[in-house]
Amino acid sequence: MKKIYLVMMLLGSVISCSDDTTTNLLIDDAISSGGFIRTLQFNNSDLILNDTNSTFSVDIEIQDEQQGALLDNVEVYARFKDHNPDNGDQSSSEVFVKRVEETVFTTGANNLPTTTLELTYAELIGATQILNENIQCKDQFLVRLVLNLTDGRSFSINDGASSSVIAFDTIFSSPFCYTLNIVTPIAADRFVGTYQYQSTVDGPIGPTFGLPNTVEIRVGESPNTRIFEANYIVSRLNEPARTFRFVVNCDEIIFRKNQLSSFFSWCRPEEGGGFSFGGPPILLGPDTENAVVDSNDDTTFELRFVEGYLGWDGDCDFGTVGVSVLFTKQ
Repeated sequence: MKKIYLVMMLLGSVISCSDDTTTNLLIDDAISSGGFIRTLQFNNSDLILNDTNSTFSVDIEIQDEQQGALLDNVEVYARFKDHNPDNGDQSSSEVFVKRVEETVFTTGANNLPTTTLELTYAELIGATQILNENIQCKDQFLVRLVLNLTDGRSFSINDGASSSVIAFDTIFSSPFCYTLNIVTPIAADRFVGTYQYQSTVDGPIGPTFGLPNTVEIRVGESPNTRIFEANYIVSRLNEPARTFRFVVNCDEIIFRKNQLSSFFSWCRPEEGGGFSFGGPPILLGPDTENAVVDSNDDTTFELRFVEGYLGWDGDCDFGTVGVSVLFTKQ
């Protein structure tokens, strides 16, 4: 996607106005040699343990160099990830689940092909041939999408990707993959309200969300998903706070993957020395080890994640660094 940097450099002006034509022109230029599946919104992102009717649901939109006219179909693949190997590792290889044909899509608000992709717990169990009794809380289904065009080209994970493409809540929001957590529901009044946060393990630049401050945490698109807004420690003064998501899952708190630190990276070198905003932003995502929590006690909790997720460190050359933030209910 040859002009992704230009898109992100201009995004500050794009998001401050409602010029949809300008936005579409920038995106069209960026996809002149490809196509992508935009995540519009999650309707439900987690699956409830032992509920075969529980359904993952996400609204998606297709964009290619002909405004979606090249869409042939979207293929859905999945694999089961066992995070409770005490009874043996039941993880599966990736399998084909289904094909969503072009005829299923309708024209959405952006005059592009749009549909709601749904996957039931039962559908995923059947496709991966995992016995329900072998599935426990904290296990996951990993879903991957393939966009097939009528000219024979196909696009999936890593095809022309950058942090600003695969991150959610961007003008692209196109990771081509989703992680479905198997959860036991928590009460809607848990882990919500006003919290003060404080960095306990700083990131490579400093405290990820800056000095101690308060945020409002609310229920997200699923019973166990929680959302808050905050600014990255290094962000432009006129940049709005970004939305961050985490999942309370049994005795762990999981930071969601592919979350953008800010709209811009600040480590892009300038000629003659110094740095400027621009380039692929720093990506945030889950750490290899999640924070432990009592899901019945929401007075304090720790959120562990990494800066430089999947190696996207904003050209800052720090790689991937684990951080931790403590939240205390007010």
